[in-house]
Amino acid sequence: MKIRNVEVNERPFAESQKLRIYLGNSEDYGPVILKIAKSSEDNDILTKEAGTFMGLQAFEKKVEALEKACGKEKSSRYDLLFAHLLQTFVEPSQKDRRINIYAIKEPNAEETNFGKLLPLSKLQADVVIDARSSVWVIGRILKLYSFFELKASEDEKHASYPVFSPEEYLIGPERHRLVYYNFSEAYLDVTASEYVKSIAKFILDWMVVEEEDEAGEKYKALLEDFAENGRDKAEKAHAELYELVEKLWGIHYYPFTYRKRNGGVTWNKFGGEV
Repeated sequence: MKIRNVEVNERPFAESQKLRIYLGNSEDYGPVILKIAKSSEDNDILTKEAGTFMGLQAFEKKVEALEKACGKEKSSRYDLLFAHLLQTFVEPSQKDRRINIYAIKEPNAEETNFGKLLPLSKLQADVVIDARSSVWVIGRILKLYSFFELKASEDEKHASYPVFSPEEYLIGPERHRLVYYNFSEAYLDVTASEYVKSIAKFILDWMVVEEEDEAGEKYKALLEDFAENGRDKAEKAHAELYELVEKLWGIHYYPFTYRKRNGGVTWNKFGGEV
């Protein structure tokens, strides 16, 4: 199937009640994600989502410009945390259904490997991971939530946090990529506490700490504290996380290590089939 200048895969990548999500290849942009409303009556959900992602993109550019103006040597690269809207339009050839087209930024401009990304919820359902492999996953999620805190303008009393759901993310285990690509809803909240709790519980259900892993147990204890008590800011939880991780393991690349959730006994390094 071809829509305008985009070759679209025949089978949906994911599906919800009101839209289907496809992978495709654009003549102008390379690999892309397309979200197509199931009917013209469902167009409003993609119109709203387009506005949300355009807002994220505009604010990220402001942050990047400010960091450069302040002489910050290394960019925070918030742009790597979420999908970027390329186009949104109502397509006559698709019965006037709205289509949103997204690209995913890569650390290097010449790289376009997001086809290797997997649904986070599917990977979590299929495998368990060791403690160190979970660090960057929760780190990326907390960084995204801290971005929403940063986005709250001075005249807003509270940040508008997205409801946490693993279905909203794609993950690239080998290259430590986590991308927020599907906005469903958000709420103005006084604190990030409930979101930090939900995120920590998700990771605790996913990871396994081996016996006599003293560092892993200390790390697990911090996540259990997050799950029980939350934190008023995601940025605070993010800082606490990496303060402990630096003491336990140091901050450096560690290969994504997993085993099958049901009956798996052998630990594998990501790179082949899961």
